[in-house]
Amino acid sequence: MNYLPREKAKELIQEIGFSKFFIDVIDGRLDSPISIYFGCPTLYYLSDEEQAAYNLGDILPLWEDAGGYMQYAYDIERKDYIIFDIEDGDVSSRYTWDELIKSVIDTLIEHEYDEHENLEETISAVKFLLADLNIGNFDKLAADIQSEWENP
Repeated sequence: MNYLPREKAKELIQEIGFSKFFIDVIDGRLDSPISIYFGCPTLYYLSDEEQAAYNLGDILPLWEDAGGYMQYAYDIERKDYIIFDIEDGDVSSRYTWDELIKSVIDTLIEHEYDEHENLEETISAVKFLLADLNIGNFDKLAADIQSEWENP
């Protein structure tokens, strides 16, 4: 990837029009439990040479998963999203925002499910957790996930 320090990343987030949520992710200002799922990308702790070794071009790392291995980023040139493992940097797929956030919502539902009485309650809790992301079509994405869960 082309070298991108955190301060420049935060400027890009604003320029592109992404939610301030991602600035909070990069600054480590999220509260638990959402901070478990959205960590500051490890890439921001790497030198310019270490970042360049990933050979991913102009990307904007947005968050990493709870384990710190999977990196979620926006490809500035192609205007889509990628996920890659920090250990090998291989990008196997590209995503639209809806595809990416739907997979995140699904993961959160799966992880939060045991904490609630039923799936509807879990979905409401996940919607609350992601409120700062302002996902306009959350209900549609969640309904699709619920349908997939109920009709495998």
